Amino acid sequence: MLPWRRSKFVLVEDEAKCKAKSLSPGLAYTSLLSSFLRSCPDLLPDWPLERLGRVFRSRRQKVELNKEDPTYTVWYLGNAVTLHAKGDGCTDDAVGKIWARCGPGGGTKMKLTLGPHGIRMQPSERGGGSGSGSGSGGGPGGRRPAHAYLLPRITYCAADGRHPRVFAWVYRHQARHKAVVLRCHAVLLARAHKARSLARLLRQTALAAFSDFKRLQERAGQAR
Repeated sequence: MLPWRRSKFVLVEDEAKCKAKSLSPGLAYTSLLSSFLRSCPDLLPDWPLERLGRVFRSRRQKVELNKEDPTYTVWYLGNAVTLHAKGDGCTDDAVGKIWARCGPGGGTKMKLTLGPHGIRMQPSERGGGSGSGSGSGGGPGGRRPAHAYLLPRITYCAADGRHPRVFAWVYRHQARHKAVVLRCHAVLLARAHKARSLARLLRQTALAAFSDFKRLQERAGQAR
């Protein structure tokens, strides 16, 4: 084979390799764009290549789907009637009564789940505590039923100031003849920061639900 033909064959092979390499999936789009703009500098003379590369840079965001509702292991201390629906310190007197009646060694071990609809408590699989609070009556066979506290009826929640591990909330119970009774419920958590976290999460959930409700009302008004 003649030398010039061999050189031509080698050049064609090198060109094919370069083309395959330039079109490889691992090559960044910014490199291709930079090469193109360097060959044609009159297209975008005022834009730096780094700024133009950021336009085509993808931004990845992590989204957690099907997130489970947070669940806490608590000891239900009981409840007490209150006359205050909301406000700082409105649960102090009721929590004091519940604490004096039940104390730190009492209560029923429960699983508390906080979801978009409110609070749900169900008996722990490993059994309860040594005492029982007011309003937490037992079910058939000694098994206590689950309790649900709807979010629109929860008027206030907070971690108690005198007992940092206690989380309390005020609930509007529906009595006979459409009467409303305010009761303060209290649970004991293992750590004080968990009680504060639970109170903060419940307030955030209520605020988000109220914002969604207002948005739906505005859409309904515009549709009319």
